[in-house]
Amino acid sequence: MAGASAGERLIGWYGGVAEKNLSTRPDFVRNWLMLGFQAMRGKVHLAPYGDLLPSGNHGYQLFMDSVVGALADFDNAVVTSIFTPNEIFHALGARPVTAEAVASFASGAQAESGFIAAAEGRGIPETYCSYHRILMGMATSGVLGKPRMLASCSVACDANNLTFKTLGRFWGVPHVYVDVPYDVSRDSVLYVADELHELARAAEGAFSRKLDEGRLREVCACSERTMHELAETLPARRGRYLANTMTIDMMEMLDLHLSLGLPECEELAREMQRDFLAASPYEGVNLVWAHVSPYFLESLGELVNTSQTSQIVASDMMFESVTAGEAWFDASSPYEFMAERLVRSCFNGPATRRANCIELLARETNADAVVLFCHWGCKQTAGAAQLIRRQLEGAGWPVLVLDGDACDRANCMEGQMSTRFSAFLEMVEKRKEETKALS
Repeated sequence: MAGASAGERLIGWYGGVAEKNLSTRPDFVRNWLMLGFQAMRGKVHLAPYGDLLPSGNHGYQLFMDSVVGALADFDNAVVTSIFTPNEIFHALGARPVTAEAVASFASGAQAESGFIAAAEGRGIPETYCSYHRILMGMATSGVLGKPRMLASCSVACDANNLTFKTLGRFWGVPHVYVDVPYDVSRDSVLYVADELHELARAAEGAFSRKLDEGRLREVCACSERTMHELAETLPARRGRYLANTMTIDMMEMLDLHLSLGLPECEELAREMQRDFLAASPYEGVNLVWAHVSPYFLESLGELVNTSQTSQIVASDMMFESVTAGEAWFDASSPYEFMAERLVRSCFNGPATRRANCIELLARETNADAVVLFCHWGCKQTAGAAQLIRRQLEGAGWPVLVLDGDACDRANCMEGQMSTRFSAFLEMVEKRKEETKALS
């Protein structure tokens, strides 16, 4: 850790304590990690970051409240995959938490290597998604307690079925899997709506309480308003300084899945719009980021985090359904409304659907270029990368395909990634200056 800051060294020591005690004292590790998570939650409320917009700090606080709250009350939690609709659980008063959020917390504490080793020690292959290896390591080591149930869907990867099915057996709790047809049609939506009805019945049994259908409609109506507000932020991002970071962008993306349907999530989308419209002009490079980001790599973060040189203006994971076209169903039909979001997701179906979404985001935000991050173990993104690149480049946007790992530090060639990213940004900046000179 030569050259690391005092803060990095402290977090490294903190994560090292967790790793050292993992195999013999899982209860201690759980409490040790929760101590740090609670402290960080308090910090972001008591001392917001001065270089972020108010919505950035709000997104950070909402993420910490959601995930720390779920981990502290895990007996009232449901572990879900990232695109599984959570409105049912919010209407039940349960706490949804995604595999990606849990793994990101472990990675943020620099404790991921111990959990990955624990998962691989139980036969999980090293080629498996790192988010899922961390989650499985945390579960099988005993650091995570037992949730009430698990819920996953086929959007966006096969790991959702394999991981959740395995953990359902390990914990001895119900697991419901929602299979989403590729075809975008009303029949597909109705098929998924029936599956979501079954998910609701399973959730009632797991949490031993009745789902109030009126409350579910209220939650879905809040989701509908939030998605509309979020879509309206796209043109507001054009040429504006967003003062964001890779970390904040990831947290806000997770907020808009974990907390969708809650008033605080709707307020976050409204606050983004207010902040962006009032933000100062921006002359740097604007990037659409596809997939997750390796927020912990400082050399990459220095290039885009609250930077006047380059910034991330949108990500396909945040807007995967917002940009999906005219809807057939609204919140008055809650199951169909949630189902349509899954069916229309750009992560469902052929890769061209995702390429179209990224192209739309680039056009709506006047982005200068696209970065497609191929996270380790994500076969869908890796397999689609060149097709997406060809389509976007054909439409006029430079594209960088960057291979790495969004949560396992040991699996990233930081120097090579930083060199390629820096060179790409220089090329895009030069291209932007030449275009401006000709206009």
